[in-house]
Amino acid sequence: MTFDDLLKFVESELRMSHVYQPLLISFLVESGGAATVRQLAQEFALADEASVLHYEKRIKEMPVPVLAKRGVISKRAELIELQVDKLTYVQSSQIRAACEKRIADFLEKRGIEIWSGLLELDPVPSTVRYDVLKRDRKCVLCGAAPEADTAVRLHVDHIVPRSKGGSNDMSNLQVLCAECNLGKSNRDDTAFVEPVNEEI
Repeated sequence: MTFDDLLKFVESELRMSHVYQPLLISFLVESGGAATVRQLAQEFALADEASVLHYEKRIKEMPVPVLAKRGVISKRAELIELQVDKLTYVQSSQIRAACEKRIADFLEKRGIEIWSGLLELDPVPSTVRYDVLKRDRKCVLCGAAPEADTAVRLHVDHIVPRSKGGSNDMSNLQVLCAECNLGKSNRDDTAFVEPVNEEI
């Protein structure tokens, strides 16, 4: 395939149901034409806004307050700063190596289950996901819909979370906007009683 062929494909022939294809092509171009599946997965994770929002919330809730209390970091608005004298290259390498060792030891002891909040080993089949989106068409909690606001991103959510035994059956699935889904986290939603106000 020539440059012109690839450019034409990306600009006008690429059929998209998600951002995966152009993201993959862009990363391969940036990487000189080749990348491992692991490298691609890491790039996809960086582009996943729901994951970014999830980790922004997690960072603010736990490591920032704990490390700030210990005097390791400071936080001003959205800026987090390490509170240490200027490190040399060797010192930086030693600190990073010590952190990587602590991470590796922890993962060896606990396993990848520590990431279970985002790791879904049994994803909702795409046909079921399509049927749920077609059924609900908007966020069942706040009523947000892409038809009214193109910035709205809809997610298919488990009413009873997978981590609490919920299934991928349509009766256990609902549509939530990204903001409501992030707020719900892995809570059981069966007790939610406030319906969406349909009046305009």
